[in-house]
Amino acid sequence: MKCCLRSVALLALISSLAVSVSAQTTPATGQSDSALQTAVTQQVNQQGGRPVQVLSPEQAVGAGVAKTPQAPFGPLSEAEQNFLDQVLKIWEQRTDKITHYECDFVRWVYRDQPEPETIATGVLKYMKPDKGLFRVDQLQTIAQRSPKPEYRVDPANKYGEYWICDGEWVHILDRNNKKAERIQLPPSMRGQGIYRSPLPFVFGVKAAELKQRYWLRPITPPAGDDSVWLEAWPKRADDAGNYSRVQIVLDRKDILPAALIVFLPNWDPQNGKRPREVYEFKNRKDSIGLLDQVKQTLFRQEFINTDLPADWSVIEQPY
Repeated sequence: MKCCLRSVALLALISSLAVSVSAQTTPATGQSDSALQTAVTQQVNQQGGRPVQVLSPEQAVGAGVAKTPQAPFGPLSEAEQNFLDQVLKIWEQRTDKITHYECDFVRWVYRDQPEPETIATGVLKYMKPDKGLFRVDQLQTIAQRSPKPEYRVDPANKYGEYWICDGEWVHILDRNNKKAERIQLPPSMRGQGIYRSPLPFVFGVKAAELKQRYWLRPITPPAGDDSVWLEAWPKRADDAGNYSRVQIVLDRKDILPAALIVFLPNWDPQNGKRPREVYEFKNRKDSIGLLDQVKQTLFRQEFINTDLPADWSVIEQPY
């Protein structure tokens, strides 16, 4: 359940931080999986508004979990604050126009070893204002660390997390055992009000509300990376229970997140604890295609479908 809730919180960050900057530079080019893993695991700390050397996760100094009322970093410089405000303004204008969003993703889950423990591939969808889907279609677990890491799919547990929100219910689906749990949302968390919850449907969030929820700052990307990097530290205890901070890699071309680094609550590199999840988002689309429109109109196939086969067992938890 904890992993599922973190996945829910993940899409909240993807949605709320789908931002861009002014098109004054050339859009970033694509990266291979290995190149992306190298790039997104390089971290930056900033002191007094001055960027310092890009560090690897092994060198990064953990700043602690954002559970205190104080910001975990010093005040931004005037230039940094102006840049952040500009980014948030453009994001607000951009995401307000999005009604449908979908992408494929790859997720690398790290614990305390250099190699990821699992590698997952799946699909993520959003439909304005309050519907979403997060589905892991293949889950590979490390079977051998040396001389070269090898990953295998467990036939008995080949599927990962799968959850859907239809605006009123959150559906948590266990495809390995054909079981589903449906949890009804309180009225205040349905419809337009969903952005106020830990759930992910916050495409319509305003910049001011985003600042109320997170401490935000721009950070320096690795050398040669033209993406925009932001760092978000949660102010709320429920968010801090899912992650201590998140680094977002924004693609200038489509104005959407290309990657995400989620530092888990027990991130403590000084004591050898480096749990984190690295996401890459591919084939990003922020509009519904003609074929999907035909399917919905003629064949009544939903963009986000909650129907289950007859042989599944379902447990409901009404509000």
